[in-house]
Amino acid sequence: MKIIEFNAADADLIDQALAILKAAHDVDTPENPTYTERFFRTLFTHLMPGRERHWFAAVGDDGRAAAFARANFFTEENRELAMYELKVHPDHRAGDADALLRDHVERFCAEHGRTSIVTAVPVYWEGGPARDGSTARALEARGYTLALTTVNRRSPVDPLGADEEERRYTEALAKAGDAYEVRQWIGPVPDDLVDTMCRMDTMIMAEIPLGEIEAQPEQVTPEKLRAREAVNAVEGRTWVHSVAVERATGEVRAWTEIALDEGDTVNGMQGITIVDPAHRGHRLGLLLKLANLRQLRAHSPSTQWIWTDNADVNAPMIAINELMGYETVDANAEYQLKR
Repeated sequence: MKIIEFNAADADLIDQALAILKAAHDVDTPENPTYTERFFRTLFTHLMPGRERHWFAAVGDDGRAAAFARANFFTEENRELAMYELKVHPDHRAGDADALLRDHVERFCAEHGRTSIVTAVPVYWEGGPARDGSTARALEARGYTLALTTVNRRSPVDPLGADEEERRYTEALAKAGDAYEVRQWIGPVPDDLVDTMCRMDTMIMAEIPLGEIEAQPEQVTPEKLRAREAVNAVEGRTWVHSVAVERATGEVRAWTEIALDEGDTVNGMQGITIVDPAHRGHRLGLLLKLANLRQLRAHSPSTQWIWTDNADVNAPMIAINELMGYETVDANAEYQLKR
């Protein structure tokens, strides 16, 4: 078994990595959505701004890959941090592919100045399906510590029924009052909202729970925002947005979004839901999530489920999700290795 680095020019290894991804998903988390083929292949050809990516494969003597890994580096803020994903084909889990590949990735990250290395594994959560905890135990044996747990939940796109949804939407709208206007769009941010959306996007890392992971807010500029949107277009990923705009200032004070991937007609992925700290207590989060579900249903009638993940300590967002009928599936344990 040898470890090699590969890239967009290695079509055969990309095909093998996609096959490994699918096989691992079918065994490890069959209830959950995974990358579409278009999205996965775009990871080799396009980068989000402020990112650097490296791919590695554990290859046997027959030239077939038993496992692959993707290491992501930040190139602006958080240059000491690396995040990686590693998948081993179920047929090769009894061998040494996992250990050899992790050794290589950890060494590579350290050689490139990354002193904090983070990776995530699926784990069981109360009420959900069984999950194999062997990878989590192996990470702990390698010196990793649990830094953050995020719980995966899913909800139907119409969880409350028309009458109950209307009642809760009307209540949330009344609580918000006349100070805010709900605006919605699908795809790129409207030009008149770009600057205020950059401010909201920059706020994210400072407001969401990160557990023991140390990360600085990423400064989002109009150029960076538009570059992200260009990558999304190639990925086949469309974002469905709803925001609350403060009428007095024209600033966005709350925002929620759902991603739809070409190639998956059933699942939507809840992105960020964030309310400016100075504007909390007006039910803006609930208002926007309900409004965005309405927009989503009109835009994509085939979508059946919305998936979300929240830190297990994020009580306010968990309360909103439970109010909206989200049910727990499993969790991701994010492990950190400090150098």
